[in-house]
Amino acid sequence: MPKGAALSPDGETLYVTNFGQKDRNNITVLDAHTLAPKGTIDLAGNVVESVLSHDGKTLYVSNFGRNSVEFVDIGSRRVIREIKTDTHPKILVLSPDGKSLFAANWASASVTQIDVGSARVVRTLKTGQQPRGMAMSRGGTLFVANFNGASIDVFQGADLSRRTRVKTCSIPRHLALSPDEKQLYVSCYQASQVHVYDAATMHLAHRIPVGSAPKSLEVSRDGRFVYTADYGIETNSVSVIDTRDWTSRIFPVRGMQRGSGIAVARDGRHAYVTGWLDNHVYLVGLKEPAPATARAEAPAPALRPASTRAHAAPPRKAHRPPPKK
Repeated sequence: MPKGAALSPDGETLYVTNFGQKDRNNITVLDAHTLAPKGTIDLAGNVVESVLSHDGKTLYVSNFGRNSVEFVDIGSRRVIREIKTDTHPKILVLSPDGKSLFAANWASASVTQIDVGSARVVRTLKTGQQPRGMAMSRGGTLFVANFNGASIDVFQGADLSRRTRVKTCSIPRHLALSPDEKQLYVSCYQASQVHVYDAATMHLAHRIPVGSAPKSLEVSRDGRFVYTADYGIETNSVSVIDTRDWTSRIFPVRGMQRGSGIAVARDGRHAYVTGWLDNHVYLVGLKEPAPATARAEAPAPALRPASTRAHAAPPRKAHRPPPKK
């Protein structure tokens, strides 16, 4: 059950969290270019998601079984700090300045804020039902998707005490901000869409169809593409949204069963996606469109396999599966 994927800041190493591995082999370490194994990290409990410190020296992981967040030293691959949270932490997000770490507590309707320097809990924020995806702006605004609350909580202020709740799609799962922080992207699991909001006003700007039951999403560093890992068996795909014209294409990945986590490579043209039920990581890539004098004539990007595990196929119509967490 490989769940999340996190790429090191230098783009050389990929860390995959294996939710189905209890007490050992929780994190697989891979060469980001070849997907060759570079070892494992063993932790007590069940690891859900991870995020790296800005210097790449610490891996922060959410431990579902121990109701905690752990700091793993990359050099020694050992836990150096463990901080108790509310029940069943999942998604983690690091503040842009690297000083605060936030954990969305699935079973407690809350988010725990941790001071990274002291490894202490700063505060607990109350959210809607089953908080999951999160994103934080450089200005300190925290966005939290309430998976079974059909809403997004927006926390502002120096102590994040000002909360605004915005209605959104049914089953919002993952959030990401564009690099310029003008757009907030939401993966709408039940609708098989990505919704795009004006991050300043939270007005809905676009509804974009993607593959069946999009789970995770991530934006390329240049903001050009938004990638989704599509969990639904109808497509078992990676979808790619082109933010220049808000078009999307759905690319089934041969062999993948239930796309779960996704991480975009530094070049913005490749992505890593985890197969929840097939125990693999797939590296997929974009063929660059040929130069065109008129934008309307430019061909749409096409996925190509970047390893023997990933294959492109013609887009298929997305269907709506029943909600799953």
